[in-house]
Amino acid sequence: MQAKAVQIEEIYQEILDGKRSRFPPNTWKEDSDRELSKRVTKYLIETILKWNEEDIKQKWNTPLIIKYRLLGALKHGYDNSPYKMIEDLYPNRFKEWEFGMAPLNFWTKEKALEALKWTVEEKEKLSKVELLKFYSKKWLEKNKLSAPLVMYWNGSPYAMINSLYPNKFKEWEFSMTPNNFWTKEKALVALRWTIEEKEKLTSFQLLQVYSVKWLTIHNLISPCQIFWNNSPYSMINELYPGQNKEWEYKFTPTGFWTEKKH
Repeated sequence: MQAKAVQIEEIYQEILDGKRSRFPPNTWKEDSDRELSKRVTKYLIETILKWNEEDIKQKWNTPLIIKYRLLGALKHGYDNSPYKMIEDLYPNRFKEWEFGMAPLNFWTKEKALEALKWTVEEKEKLSKVELLKFYSKKWLEKNKLSAPLVMYWNGSPYAMINSLYPNKFKEWEFSMTPNNFWTKEKALVALRWTIEEKEKLTSFQLLQVYSVKWLTIHNLISPCQIFWNNSPYSMINELYPGQNKEWEYKFTPTGFWTEKKH
């Protein structure tokens, strides 16, 4: 066995070069500690393919292992699991969901939430502000989480994040809201919540800060454009009818002051 261990990379190279048809009989059955499996896997990834970590995550899968003649090692040492094979060689370096092809039936709701939490808090280390800015369908797709999103949350990124952090965020706080998300009623609920609960503004403070810029910061400019013709005053006046005159706000629209209004 020792002689074989010394030569395993050479034997493997000869197989790849077509000088041998296969590994010696029982190579993998006798490889009880999987030392030979690890050596040929390392040789394939680092010497033949010269892959970095991102390459491994994107391209490591069963078809590739078959192509490079290591199906026997996969079958005998790793129960046909490409992830177990790579995890044995590089312990704790990868999560199974990071790979391009997670196996059928891999995802459970619990595993999906574990993966989401790990991606947000450990891999990306997102602050609350960053999470609200970047979290979206596209972000989930980039982080290999779109399959469980569809399976368990009907394709709703907000439903998924709300399962992980219940009631921590309102849907409108995220920069990326779904198409057709806004209704007039939802916009007024969001505006009231932002003023009274999130920012806790007094009447005086509201007059000082409320503007197009303020609505933009709080992700409320879209409904203002859609339902109130981009008029912050029309929007706030619908929420609090007749409470303030337009000129009482510190920020009035360009061209607001005319002789008629004087």
